[in-house]
Amino acid sequence: MENTTILTDSEFELFNQFSQKLNPNTKHDYLSKIVLMKAFLEEKDLLEVTKYECNEFIDYVKDKYAKSTCEKIYSYLHSFYNFMNKKNYIEINPFTYVKKPEVSRIKTKDDVLSVQEINKLVEILPKLNIRDRVIMIFLATTGCLLNELVNLKWKDIMMDDKNNTYVKLGKNKKERVVKLHPYCFKLIEYYRDYSGLSEIILPTDDFVFTTQKSNSITDRNVRLIVKKALDYAGLSQYSAKDFRHSFAAISLRLGADEEDIKNQLGWSDKYYAIRYKYVLNFVDSESVDYIMSNDHLSINKK
Repeated sequence: MENTTILTDSEFELFNQFSQKLNPNTKHDYLSKIVLMKAFLEEKDLLEVTKYECNEFIDYVKDKYAKSTCEKIYSYLHSFYNFMNKKNYIEINPFTYVKKPEVSRIKTKDDVLSVQEINKLVEILPKLNIRDRVIMIFLATTGCLLNELVNLKWKDIMMDDKNNTYVKLGKNKKERVVKLHPYCFKLIEYYRDYSGLSEIILPTDDFVFTTQKSNSITDRNVRLIVKKALDYAGLSQYSAKDFRHSFAAISLRLGADEEDIKNQLGWSDKYYAIRYKYVLNFVDSESVDYIMSNDHLSINKK
């Protein structure tokens, strides 16, 4: 947990009231942003800050953090001050007068790997251990979120009577069942064999991806694995989140229906696909005929 001693007892009590319905991870995230602001204000009482100080704080974080992080910090603090306003601890939310940092949702060339770059990544897979190979292919072929991969359990992997394999991803409204790429499942079988697990996948609550010291893996573990693989492939400009964007862009370029992509990725609206309109030409750096042939994705030859 963040250093909460910087908050006064009354401020911490306010935060506990505000966060009582939040899950532990979200609560931790909110608290870190509030502590960051408190430190910037040199421990001034959070109930006494002015709109000018709030604006100076947002300018400060804009110089230090990525745009998406700045937007998140603003949104979290705006919510916290809204709560205090509704509970009559303050007369007005000072963040009402602060311009929200805007992040474009339109994806660019920097957000997606081309087909050729995906192929380069597949070529370096032998340099990785079997668990990390599965993780890389799982990210590239399902478009899943990082937390969905981290929380994947053996009971989430299924097979139908035609030997097609599927995986259940997400929770609540975002829960969905998507088909696994055959090569991905082949690697999962190798991974189970290497781990000394039975050939038959039993529907257990055990996590699929583990470490030597833990029965589960963390987001940070996955980011480090992805960074190592991308460095091997000479693609260090990308990060783990770009696999989801790449899946969407390449699938759309190959002719997948927007509704299908929505269902695969758990989007709330198929019109999210418009975010990728500027990169559809980038993902095929060769001729249209070249790209439209799935044979040119080297993973399909595995």
